[in-house]
Amino acid sequence: MTLLVIGLVVLQFFTAGLAFYLYKLPGKEYDEVKPYNQFYIGLGACAFGLSMLFLFHVFVSPEFNFGENLGQVGDFVGGLTNPALSFMALIVLLRTTLIQTEEARKTSTIMLEQQKLMQEERFETTFYTLLERYEASAESYLRVKVPKDKLTYGLRALQDLRKQRAEFDAKTLKECLPALKSHINSELRLDRFSKTIARAWKVFDFIDGSSLPDDRKKYYFSIFYDAMEPCEMVLLITRGFTLRKKRKKLRKYSPGSYVKPQFFACAAIGKYFGSKFTDSAA
Repeated sequence: MTLLVIGLVVLQFFTAGLAFYLYKLPGKEYDEVKPYNQFYIGLGACAFGLSMLFLFHVFVSPEFNFGENLGQVGDFVGGLTNPALSFMALIVLLRTTLIQTEEARKTSTIMLEQQKLMQEERFETTFYTLLERYEASAESYLRVKVPKDKLTYGLRALQDLRKQRAEFDAKTLKECLPALKSHINSELRLDRFSKTIARAWKVFDFIDGSSLPDDRKKYYFSIFYDAMEPCEMVLLITRGFTLRKKRKKLRKYSPGSYVKPQFFACAAIGKYFGSKFTDSAA
């Protein structure tokens, strides 16, 4: 009998340790909460049953007659089993609630991602429509050659804007600003320039006014930039420099970073919009 008791105790600890080890093992492989496996539950039941046998052997004398005292046996087993089972049921319920909460969180995350994706798809549809309208306007007004001239209207406007560059660069920006604005307004007063630049502002305002993250805004601005001829971007930057609200918004995207500074009517314009080049390097 002593060997049987020792075997039961050893088996009890071995079963409990194995169950605990197998319970902790999935946590090392998965970050999410998993339901209890039936195999683990079986091990736990086996360990609990063995513990009942061990307790009977410890607390019941050899002279105890099971046939005549079944009521006491039932009270003993029930008194130990009911709290244990109730506690296990509570643990399972809490784990189930945790799993449901985790799944609900995942569902909410997926729905939020889908909503963002749909919003960006709607944004792209409108964005490319506005971009096509701008390109159509640019093709009609800025990308055609001036009669009896080798340059397009866009390049000719760029050359005209640069006529007084040496005069403006010789002064500080504060000194030349009134004359610079007047010069820009006079050179870009024609409808072909104002209409095309207005279309460009619609594209830019749509990008800047969207709810997209800043990195996505800059991505779509780069697409807008690629759709423009270099002279067209210079015209947009130059016009924006004369408009306080526009130039502050436009500056965030550093549109002058890929434009050589000698293309501007004044070197200060390129520097303001983030030109990375110098006149000597250009």
